[in-house]
Amino acid sequence: MTLSDPPGAGPQELKIVTAGIGGQGVVFATRLLAHTAIAVGLPIMASETHGMSQRGGSVISHLKIGGTQAPLIRKGTADLLLALDADEGLRNLPYVRSGGAVFVNSEDGLPADMSSHLERLRINLHSYPAAKIAMDLGIPTVANVALIGFAAAFIATTLPLDAIERTLKDIAARQLEINLKALHAGYEAGQKAGRPLPSETDEADS
Repeated sequence: MTLSDPPGAGPQELKIVTAGIGGQGVVFATRLLAHTAIAVGLPIMASETHGMSQRGGSVISHLKIGGTQAPLIRKGTADLLLALDADEGLRNLPYVRSGGAVFVNSEDGLPADMSSHLERLRINLHSYPAAKIAMDLGIPTVANVALIGFAAAFIATTLPLDAIERTLKDIAARQLEINLKALHAGYEAGQKAGRPLPSETDEADS
């Protein structure tokens, strides 16, 4: 499955919505992606996290890599949705543009009755049991890094794996080994899931 370019797409521009519930590490995931983009020389704009940050509440963040000034991502324009929770993925699906992609922390993806909707909008759904992988590694809190690793296999030309590794060394030094294991587990699964997506995926937006 591929991520198709919208009309007017510019090079190395990417809009990412990350959604989950409190305690799943939405803020850390956004920080990891943003710092990695900066490290490879790409401008970023990130919004404040929306929703209830306490455990159990809905959390969403917006990150624009390259190209635009407005921090918020309008509905129907996000290239990627990283869903750390399947229900939050479903709730925030309207943000994803036609031809975009959803990466969801789930063995089953989104509800089966959404398949026709996703097909109609040409939204590519990629499921990965990041929470289970994190549990197997012994640290449930690294599911966010595992999901990023999985998605990174599809956007490696924008955010290379080695750049994400270097960022983890800077911002997660105390749990570096387990974070790297989660990242690599996700990345290897992403490589097996399909060929990488093009990185030139954004639509000019302000």
